[in-house]
This record gives sequence, C-alpha cells and structure tokens, in this order.
Amino acid sequence: MKIIKTKIKNLFIIKPKIYLDKRGFFFESYVKNKYYKFSKKLFCQDNLSLSKKNVLRGIHFQWKKPQAQIIHLIMGKIFVVFVDFRPKSKTFLKKIELVIDSKDNIQVLMPPGVGSGFYSLGKKNIIHYKVSEYYNPDYEIGINWSCNKIAVNWPRGKKIINSRDKLNPLSSELNFENFKDLNRLK
Repeated sequence: MKIIKTKIKNLFIIKPKIYLDKRGFFFESYVKNKYYKFSKKLFCQDNLSLSKKNVLRGIHFQWKKPQAQIIHLIMGKIFVVFVDFRPKSKTFLKKIELVIDSKDNIQVLMPPGVGSGFYSLGKKNIIHYKVSEYYNPDYEIGINWSCNKIAVNWPRGKKIINSRDKLNPLSSELNFENFKDLNRLK
C-alpha cells in the first residue's frame, strides 16, 4: 500500500497493492490497523452510490459529528473535488481536484471536516464510501457547486444536478464559527 499526502492535512490518496493474474485481481480495500495510523476514527457504516454520466453531486459534508471517509470508485470515471471545511485548518476552504478512474483502484482517505463533490464522467459510476459516523440528514450541509470562493474547475458539458444541490448556499453565506464540531478540528 502506498500513501500519498496531499496539500490538505490528513487527506491521503491510497494506492493499494494489487495482486493481478490472468483470473483478475485482488487487493485489501480496508485493513483496520493499516488505516488507523492515518485516521484515528473507526468506521461504522458503508454506503454505495450509483451515478449516471453528467451527474454532479455535492459539495457535501456533515457539520455535526463530522465523518472521516474512505472513498473508492468501483466502476467508472469521475472528476472529484475535496474541500476543507475546518475553520481552524491552515487550508480552510482550499480544494483538491482529481480525476479518478476505477481502473486505477485508488482510494481517498478524507479526515472529518473535509467535504466532497463529484461529476460523473463515465456512463455508470459506482462509489463505495466507508464512514466513521452514522449519516444524519439533519447534520449534512452542502456548498453550492458554483461557489466562486471555492472556484472548482468542473469539466465542461451538461450537468444533471438535483434541486437540493442547486439551492445549496455559497460558502460566504455560512457562518462556520457556528459549527462547533468543525471548530474542534484542525
């Protein structure tokens, strides 16, 4: 397993060791004692999403009981953005943009307080999320995908966006100091 640091503290790209032969491949997608070195959170819930081509989701995060996440693209190709929403972090409201292809079998380990959004480039895109806190829709919030302050370089083309994501506030419309759970994170 190769761990790659990013410019956002405790956000890592993980390249697992792939065992490949004529039958296919195998890799360990999660080993608690290996991942625990990088995230002191234990994982309690797994989620799976399927998105068709041109679907844009996000940018979401859980403001109360923030979640650490391990994201793995099982099928497809996506453009993904990760944004630091921890007000005391040196990289507050900074972003990392990646194109992830399922053929590469990479994973991304996100610390609590970092949110994400993605745009589906492939015809069928399946993402597996392992999370450290139970999902609660009352604790989730989104930032508008077109927020100028974050300035994501979304791929050109048609975008299929649900009504909730279209109505998400801009980062400037939120008082992050009110999010006590995020303010404890760095």
